[in-house]
Amino acid sequence: MSTPDAKILVVDDVADNRDLLLRRLARLGFQQIDQATNGHEALAAIDATDYDLVLLDIMMPELDGFGVLEALKRDGRINELPILVISALNEIEPVVRCIELGAADFIVKPFNPTLLRARVLSTLEKKALSDLTRNELKRKQLELNEARTLQLSLAPPPFAGTIAGRSLSIDVLLDPAKEVGGDLVDHFRIDDMLVLALGDVSDKGAGAALMMARTHAMLRALTARPDAADLFREPQQALGILNTALAAGNDSCMFVTFLLASLQLATGSLTYVRAGHIPPFHRNGTGKVARLRCMGGPPLGLVEDTAYQADTVMLNPGDRLLVLTDGFTEAHDLADSVYGETRIEEFLADLAPSEARPLKRLVGQVRVFEAGRPAFDDMAAILLSLEP
Repeated sequence: MSTPDAKILVVDDVADNRDLLLRRLARLGFQQIDQATNGHEALAAIDATDYDLVLLDIMMPELDGFGVLEALKRDGRINELPILVISALNEIEPVVRCIELGAADFIVKPFNPTLLRARVLSTLEKKALSDLTRNELKRKQLELNEARTLQLSLAPPPFAGTIAGRSLSIDVLLDPAKEVGGDLVDHFRIDDMLVLALGDVSDKGAGAALMMARTHAMLRALTARPDAADLFREPQQALGILNTALAAGNDSCMFVTFLLASLQLATGSLTYVRAGHIPPFHRNGTGKVARLRCMGGPPLGLVEDTAYQADTVMLNPGDRLLVLTDGFTEAHDLADSVYGETRIEEFLADLAPSEARPLKRLVGQVRVFEAGRPAFDDMAAILLSLEP
């Protein structure tokens, strides 16, 4: 801020001391200066006005300067409001205590006018730079929050009902580890076919989110092609197109593990391609859980013109298919143990047919396992249940 714009509070119980400081500050060009005679008045003034600097005496009646510093430290305002202590206490102990409580600097009375000028101007300059940095961080945080909202909106809503005569439900979950992430989840219908897609970009944060958005947009663009039904009936062909587009000019070497599956609703035939992704979990009507381990090829974006291979399984009424990213299985607890795949299998095996939105409960179990540790990775999942 420029000198005339700075708001300063002078706190001292001695009128002559306040008058001396006011005159010195006025000579430096400061025009917005308030006064307080004790700590209670100072805290009330700070509550009412956004000051850029407080000149604080220590020895005052009712509430001394230490009490003011302690109050400001308790509520966190000491981090944003610089306090310049001006006191006749010249021992090292009070100086140390003031600095420990968060004071920006300490000047001993009677003060040198040149030293006062230097300390005031340098403290205000630091405050201005700190405010600029803080405002820029707030702006970026707002942008990231908006980006997170937009990214989460890309995930389709859950579904429960009948499609092409088959009763089914689809639960979906997308939970970035940071504000934005690199996982994607999608499901859509083409004619009498249900398509499931799940991807995991090889990084986290903004770069991974952009890669995810690009991959998702290209996947959805394939649904607008006139041959979309034929293309997704053989999902290895769709993945081949995605891979070629992502690999071209991929100087960053960022890649996407991906699973694309097409369910023929009339027959229950599921054709899937696993491009470097962890194997899906399949629970049959008897509650037995198995893995769909056929590897269709490498992750997308690594090698152009890769030929992917598909595999086919039958899904019967009462079956469930769970596809998720490794943010679940590789979550760490405080002892650096991983959540693992066995707990996922147990979750799926014990799942009650009537439970709505079970993926939220699975995320809750992972968070309990992490015991407060920051999220290890983005998490995305899709759970397909064919009603018996």
